Amino acid sequence: MKRIYKINKTFILLIASVTMLLSCEYGTTDEDPTRPVEEIVPIKAIMPVMQAQSHRNITAGLGRLAGIVTQQWNGIDAQQEGYTRYVIDENDISNFWDGGIYTGSMRDCATIIEKTTDTKGVNSRGVAKIYLAANIGMVTNCWGDAPFSEAFQGEENLFPKYDSQESIYADIIRILDEAIVDLTATDELSIQGSLVALDNDGWIKVANALKARYLIQLTKRDPQASTKALAAITSAMSSNGEQAQFPFGTTQNEGNPLASFGILRPKTMGIDPHFDTLMTGDPRYNLYINSSGAVPLFDGNEDLFWAQYSSPGLLITYAEQKFIEAEALERTGGDGTAALVAAVTANMEFIGVPAADIATYTGALALGGTLDADIETIIVEKYKALYGNTPIEVWNDYRRTGYPTLTPNANGANGLNPSGVVPRRWLYPISERVSNPDSFQAAISAQGGHLMDVDIWAFKN
Repeated sequence: MKRIYKINKTFILLIASVTMLLSCEYGTTDEDPTRPVEEIVPIKAIMPVMQAQSHRNITAGLGRLAGIVTQQWNGIDAQQEGYTRYVIDENDISNFWDGGIYTGSMRDCATIIEKTTDTKGVNSRGVAKIYLAANIGMVTNCWGDAPFSEAFQGEENLFPKYDSQESIYADIIRILDEAIVDLTATDELSIQGSLVALDNDGWIKVANALKARYLIQLTKRDPQASTKALAAITSAMSSNGEQAQFPFGTTQNEGNPLASFGILRPKTMGIDPHFDTLMTGDPRYNLYINSSGAVPLFDGNEDLFWAQYSSPGLLITYAEQKFIEAEALERTGGDGTAALVAAVTANMEFIGVPAADIATYTGALALGGTLDADIETIIVEKYKALYGNTPIEVWNDYRRTGYPTLTPNANGANGLNPSGVVPRRWLYPISERVSNPDSFQAAISAQGGHLMDVDIWAFKN
């Protein structure tokens, strides 16, 4: 299967393309020799493409949708105004499913994996598996059942089946375990082309943190989910410096997608009144929110941490890991207070809150009430800390725990969301209805319908 690779770090692809064109023979007359094909593109050229797209996926369209329905942002104009009323149809997410994930980041992960052996490229394979797990995790969080085991086969299978969400969660943990094994192996080439500055040990810690994320998401399905998450955390990150941080550039084409959206489409999306009220008095307020105008905005101020082209991309934060630890400890009968304080501290330190303000804020944090009350405290603090970096995880927590408490949009009932609730899933894209209709219909039937108020397996009561 031939395909073209794109990357926002243009110079990397340009150098790789020139090198390959000088070193290979021209093929048949129906092949364009200026367009590199999968077979000749090296891992070191695919890795940065894959990483860039993966990190874009986290805070681009799907991330904005998640942040809007969980009331961190709201639509002021254009499509965003409709999204605030839960008018989100099959056309709105096609590009994210198709170009962003399936023929984008996950296809690149699969290609890297295919190009490696157990002695050459095995460490790069480990990194690709980490990103593959995170990407399919995003897919199943958004849609539930999805193509995976039969995906990426090209012409050999143009109509892949949809795997159950239950099996996808099992695959995520399996793939992350495989990644850890790959990253402990001896590799003649070491990790190739990564733009994220982590060594093998660092990637292993990130893999364990991701395991904890997907394990804690199963608290409604697996009574041992919290115990398993705590076990993974023992081998996970120990500071902000061990996060998988992607260095977005300082220009429009290379910038953080959330920041780019605010810069290129100003005043079409703002801060939701719910979030603005919640953050009032919080020392992060002026690092999150531009309150200089008539309505609070998430952009338009050089002091806002997540509104700059160069705002970092993060696969999972150390703060998120500590929130998971706090929740898991509480659910297993322990005291999550220290982990909660560490989580909030990590977030505030990362975005630049002064130490004195951190101490004042965290000094007022306390657990020790009922389990439900403590979980609410943890998730509300997590809701604040994950702002701007991993908004889909905010939506996951809301659907899983019911926190933070949100009042659905008064105009949110429509044909795609009849009950008017905060959406529980997205609709499969129109491209799947057209190109993979039998599998598409089977998945809809298996999940009980094709509406946004239909729960996915992991978060179903």
